[in-house]
Amino acid sequence: MEQSELTVEVKALRVSIDQCIKDGRALADLIARGVGGREVALSITKLQEAKMWAGQALGEFGHKLPEEYRDEA
Repeated sequence: MEQSELTVEVKALRVSIDQCIKDGRALADLIARGVGGREVALSITKLQEAKMWAGQALGEFGHKLPEEYRDEA
Protein backbone atom coordinates (compact mmCIF):
# COMPACT_ATOMS: atom_id res chain seq x y z
CA MET A 1 0.00 0.00 0.00
CA GLU A 2 1.37 3.41 -0.91
CA GLN A 3 2.05 6.06 1.69
CA SER A 4 -0.74 8.32 0.37
CA GLU A 5 -3.21 5.43 0.65
CA LEU A 6 -2.03 4.75 4.19
CA THR A 7 -2.51 8.40 5.07
CA VAL A 8 -6.09 8.31 3.77
CA GLU A 9 -6.79 5.11 5.73
CA VAL A 10 -5.34 6.48 8.97
CA LYS A 11 -7.31 9.73 8.58
CA ALA A 12 -10.48 7.68 8.05
CA LEU A 13 -9.66 5.68 11.18
CA ARG A 14 -9.28 8.90 13.17
CA VAL A 15 -12.67 10.12 11.93
CA SER A 16 -14.21 6.80 12.96
CA ILE A 17 -12.57 6.95 16.39
CA ASP A 18 -13.77 10.54 16.80
CA GLN A 19 -17.36 9.41 16.16
CA CYS A 20 -16.93 6.68 18.80
CA ILE A 21 -15.70 9.33 21.25
CA LYS A 22 -18.80 11.43 20.58
CA ASP A 23 -21.04 8.38 21.05
CA GLY A 24 -19.22 7.55 24.27
CA ARG A 25 -19.72 11.07 25.59
CA ALA A 26 -23.43 10.88 24.81
CA LEU A 27 -23.63 7.59 26.69
CA ALA A 28 -21.66 9.07 29.59
CA ASP A 29 -24.20 11.92 29.77
CA LEU A 30 -27.02 9.37 30.01
CA ILE A 31 -25.28 7.29 32.67
CA ALA A 32 -23.97 10.30 34.61
CA ARG A 33 -22.37 8.77 37.70
CA GLY A 34 -24.44 5.61 37.65
CA VAL A 35 -23.43 2.00 37.22
CA GLY A 36 -20.82 1.67 34.48
CA GLY A 37 -20.01 5.38 34.40
CA ARG A 38 -16.37 4.93 35.32
CA GLU A 39 -15.91 2.24 32.67
CA VAL A 40 -17.48 4.43 30.00
CA ALA A 41 -15.23 7.33 31.04
CA LEU A 42 -12.20 5.05 30.75
CA SER A 43 -13.29 3.87 27.33
CA ILE A 44 -13.51 7.49 26.18
CA THR A 45 -9.98 8.10 27.47
CA LYS A 46 -8.66 5.07 25.62
CA LEU A 47 -10.39 6.17 22.42
CA GLN A 48 -8.77 9.58 22.78
CA GLU A 49 -5.41 7.85 23.17
CA ALA A 50 -6.09 5.75 20.07
CA LYS A 51 -6.86 8.89 18.07
CA MET A 52 -3.65 10.47 19.33
CA TRP A 53 -1.57 7.43 18.35
CA ALA A 54 -3.15 7.39 14.90
CA GLY A 55 -2.10 11.04 14.64
CA GLN A 56 1.44 10.03 15.57
CA ALA A 57 1.32 7.49 12.73
CA LEU A 58 0.34 10.30 10.35
CA GLY A 59 3.38 12.21 11.54
CA GLU A 60 5.56 9.20 10.75
CA PHE A 61 4.14 9.25 7.21
CA GLY A 62 5.29 12.86 6.91
CA HIS A 63 1.84 14.43 7.30
CA LYS A 64 2.10 17.79 9.04
CA LEU A 65 -0.49 19.20 11.40
CA PRO A 66 -1.96 22.47 10.06
CA GLU A 67 -0.30 25.54 11.58
CA GLU A 68 -3.48 26.69 13.39
CA TYR A 69 -3.58 23.44 15.41
CA ARG A 70 0.07 23.34 16.48
CA ASP A 71 1.19 24.03 20.03
CA GLU A 72 3.03 27.27 20.70
CA ALA A 73 5.50 25.59 23.05
